[in-house]
Amino acid sequence: EGVAACHRAGVVHRDLKPSNLLVGAGGEVKIADFGAGKVLRRRLDPCASYVGTAAYMSPERFDPEAYSGDYDPYAADVWSLGVAILELYRGHFPLLPEGQRPDWAALMCAICFGEAPEPPAAASEEFRDFVARCLEKKAGRRASVAELLEHPFVAERDAAGAQHALAALVAEAEQRDQ
Repeated sequence: EGVAACHRAGVVHRDLKPSNLLVGAGGEVKIADFGAGKVLRRRLDPCASYVGTAAYMSPERFDPEAYSGDYDPYAADVWSLGVAILELYRGHFPLLPEGQRPDWAALMCAICFGEAPEPPAAASEEFRDFVARCLEKKAGRRASVAELLEHPFVAERDAAGAQHALAALVAEAEQRDQ
């Protein structure tokens, strides 16, 4: 919903990643650090593609020529969101083997030439499909944020229950840190 609000206002974040998703004590999630963000006056204003964190950049941001210059900053935000969500689910960066330290070449190869990562088979079919729609390699085929909000993984969720569960996890983590 936060990314959708940004996009409706013509704002692209361009650096969505777990460390820019803040969770409050009540379980609410806020998007932070708009330092790489941009306000677009038109749907597809020219927008520098090499800003943000390389690990979360979409394939077309790394190599616009290979994707026919098909750089849509809104679609790039969706890719980044998908990588971030999958990382939060898995507990490690999903585009490289667990424990591998990412470098520029490994990231570019994984993002541009590797298969899109998939959630573990234990994940729900709705979650698996949601992530697949975010991590579609071709920007023109990637789901929009509006489409993702209508996806069963989001549309059929118990928002209050999810926020309560997240608040409980935050409280548990705070107790563990004390």
